[in-house]
Amino acid sequence: MTVVSKLPLLLLIVAVAAGCSGDNPASVNEMRIAPAPNADAGSSYTHAKADIHIAYSSLPRPSGTGDLSDAIAYLDADGDGDTDVFVGTGEYLTQKEVSSILAINDGTGKFASSTLEFGGQMPTATHARKAITSDFNGDGLDDVFIFDHGYDAMPFPGGQPKLIVQENAAEFSWKKMTEQTGFHHGGAAADIDNDGDIDIFVGGFDPFFYVNDGTGAFEKVDDRFVDNMAKVFSAELIDVDRDGFVDLLAGAHERDGDATAIYWGNPTGVFSSGQKTLLPALSPFGAVLDFDAEDLDGDGDRDLVINRTRDGDDGGELGFYVGRTVQYLRNEGGRTFVDRTLEDVDFPGGERDPWFAWIRMQDVDGDGDLDFGPDNLDEGFAYINNGVGKFSLQLVASKR
Repeated sequence: MTVVSKLPLLLLIVAVAAGCSGDNPASVNEMRIAPAPNADAGSSYTHAKADIHIAYSSLPRPSGTGDLSDAIAYLDADGDGDTDVFVGTGEYLTQKEVSSILAINDGTGKFASSTLEFGGQMPTATHARKAITSDFNGDGLDDVFIFDHGYDAMPFPGGQPKLIVQENAAEFSWKKMTEQTGFHHGGAAADIDNDGDIDIFVGGFDPFFYVNDGTGAFEKVDDRFVDNMAKVFSAELIDVDRDGFVDLLAGAHERDGDATAIYWGNPTGVFSSGQKTLLPALSPFGAVLDFDAEDLDGDGDRDLVINRTRDGDDGGELGFYVGRTVQYLRNEGGRTFVDRTLEDVDFPGGERDPWFAWIRMQDVDGDGDLDFGPDNLDEGFAYINNGVGKFSLQLVASKR
């Protein structure tokens, strides 16, 4: 891996936009939502904190499956208590659907492909960009949702999301959400209205929410994300400020004017431009890939790490989706963040370093604080925390 010196980041303090709109949209019946003791409970973000850390190259690749690996989800798929891996696949610049992969853990971290849990009928995808785990029907079993954006070039005909339900331990059914075809590039799941079930945010050219009726049946609604970004390609639902309402972190391509932001959850159940914090843009790395939010400096509040690649906004020869950087935003309290990447992260990335999809936060070195790095162990590095939110680049086991 090539490492390039620190990026020329500016010190930038970002404060929360003022105030809450006085009126709640009539379309959500002027609801008033009570805060939840743990708004993150059951969210896809929580489920992504897997107890295994794997090299994606270690997973089986049966014939008839695609060569993409971004849409990875962790769950107990066979009821034996350990963590298995689901990969919604696909193939770049093809319009056919190919079978996804279920990789069963033997308990020692070795994986074998299985289709038995799906009765031999595996979920399919054209270009699965993200897969998430949650319990959508409230039966205590892990389910999966695939964001499939379809053919990744003009005219972007779109794909259909896939909902995968674990009906009984080690028995799955799945369906295409046939009422919705679009460029579904990312999203997340959490209980956005604190009614005890898990809802889904679907990002893409036309972002929307699927609201759960409590049984795992979803209604597409367009009145929960209003007057906001025209498109969202990366998102998480996390209670960043721990006020009992889950917040929506959203990003796309900053070159197109889609400002990266936190839309703050609130008692109205609506994520709106009136309650958001803009996060620092970072040219030329304006394509946002992933968000994580945890306490990294030990002061009790959640800091942010944003994973980024180039969005091609400078017209340079390197182009689009080339290079990578991580961006560290320290939480100063009061919904205010300061960009500390230059000061606190050694070698955050460079224009010729390969990009990766997902950030993972975990205690890599076993010293009691959180470090971060790629979810894919193949990438071969992590950023090690000194305990107070300063990070050094360290090589870890890699298969590259």
